[in-house]
Amino acid sequence: MKKVWNLLLLISFVLTLFVPLTGIHVHKLASLLFLLLCLVHTGLHWKKMDGRRAVVLELIFASFLTGLFGLIFEETPIVLSLHKVMSIAVVFFLAIHIFVFVSQIFPRRKKTNHLNHSD
Repeated sequence: MKKVWNLLLLISFVLTLFVPLTGIHVHKLASLLFLLLCLVHTGLHWKKMDGRRAVVLELIFASFLTGLFGLIFEETPIVLSLHKVMSIAVVFFLAIHIFVFVSQIFPRRKKTNHLNHSD
């Protein structure tokens, strides 16, 4: 079940990133779905929640709110600029989160020297 939620989370994240291809309406729907799935994901992994992960969740929520306020206050370009900066930070931190998650599932093998040095 967690794999299905994680896959839905990934799909909604990718749809959120494809704003130039999908348009603003799909972006807003995908970002709302992404926010809701992030809350479900946080609920599923509540015991592993620490300060760093809480900051990522708060940054996602703040990015969503600035995007929403950017739609409401179209005359104020600083709000959309702040949304863009926060969104880039969210992508950066989520990439780190996904890398750590994948590294735990598929650990790297240690490099070994296959040369036999029996002199």
